[in-house]
Amino acid sequence: MEGERNGLITFASLKEHKERLVDEERENLEPQPECCIYRVPKSIRKADEEAYTPQVISIGPLHHGKEELAYMEKQKIRYRREFSERITPETWQEFVTFIENHEQRIRNCYEEASKLEKLEFITMILYDAVFIIELFLKHEERIRDRSKPAPYNAPLQVDIRLDLVLLENQLPYFVLEELYMIVFPSNIHHLSFLHLSCVFFTSSSISNDTPIFPRNVDVQLKHFTDLKRYLLTMRFSTPQNLRRSTLKIPCAVKLQESGVRFKLVERESFLNITFEKKRLLSFMPWFKVPELQIPVLKIYDSTEPLLRNLMALEQCHYPSEIYICNYINVMDSLINAEEDVDLLVEAGIIRNHVGDNAKVANMFKKFGKKIVLDYFCYCDVLEDLKAHYDNPWNHAVSTLKLKRVYFNSLWRGTGTVAAILLLVLTLVQTICSIRQVV
Repeated sequence: MEGERNGLITFASLKEHKERLVDEERENLEPQPECCIYRVPKSIRKADEEAYTPQVISIGPLHHGKEELAYMEKQKIRYRREFSERITPETWQEFVTFIENHEQRIRNCYEEASKLEKLEFITMILYDAVFIIELFLKHEERIRDRSKPAPYNAPLQVDIRLDLVLLENQLPYFVLEELYMIVFPSNIHHLSFLHLSCVFFTSSSISNDTPIFPRNVDVQLKHFTDLKRYLLTMRFSTPQNLRRSTLKIPCAVKLQESGVRFKLVERESFLNITFEKKRLLSFMPWFKVPELQIPVLKIYDSTEPLLRNLMALEQCHYPSEIYICNYINVMDSLINAEEDVDLLVEAGIIRNHVGDNAKVANMFKKFGKKIVLDYFCYCDVLEDLKAHYDNPWNHAVSTLKLKRVYFNSLWRGTGTVAAILLLVLTLVQTICSIRQVV
């Protein structure tokens, strides 16, 4: 440039030197309004790379073309051929036309711009989408008729199901739904694609064994990670005022030693954790048992990667609605060691299907690394728990061996009755002594 020939560095030459690569690739540095599929931030990813990386199948452009996933690329071809038996030859062109007409919208859904050319990009979207639709149809058909063969062996099915909820391994939900609607228009003779999706992912549920369907059938889902999060949070009783909080509570064992009872409860959402002080005896209204009420959490080998990807989605897309992150923060506070997991398993709150309680404790220890919590939805619960724990009176009650009496049957031991009477008499004597001095 002229400025450089004269020995003068100009801003224009500097800018061109720095920004040439972006201009050549025509990359838009600003995320588009449709953006909803992200690379997991490196700071979060470092905690467990494998939890965010597909193990058997790539969906979408972010992991497309990896050699270790080549086997399932052949399965996509097989499924495309089998799907042909459900449609007319003309339908294939309708599929291609739809994807081509929405190519830019689909690209905009990804935070990271894909370098795939138009033909390769459309081909990838078509084969990935058809594989998922055919897989869901086969799954639902086998539920209705157990004589039909399973699509894959059990371990591979588990791996596929998990890969399909990874944040980096997604197709926009509208693509799947619209292609399905081309073949199966909405009517009473065909299940909706939303129904098929919910049925397919039910067996990977961490809180409920029965299919859960959205209350709002018109909900605008982004992708399967978003679907899993929606199903887990849609019945959560969200507090009206979310607040910032740095409050820390003691672990489960220490809370129990202060008299807190851990109670398994059935709730519409596993996120609905509450703390209540329940009166047990009508003639002793002041005598209440503090209960931390928690719905069941089922731990499988797939639970950790599932929760990690849901948390990553919240961090990237729902920064003011981090309900899963908040829940994990509470459980992480309760679980410091294997003994805390032992307590929660004994109470029925955690159902451990991985065998080792120490493994569960270690899982929760790693969950919170690099997770940002700008808003907190359990402030009231934590404040009440901390106030209870900080009250010396509650520790005095614990000293009288009440800490392991859960009061389901108050008269289970005469020692308990004697301890209560001794406590009451001591309190009365203390009050009388104070009144005499006054």
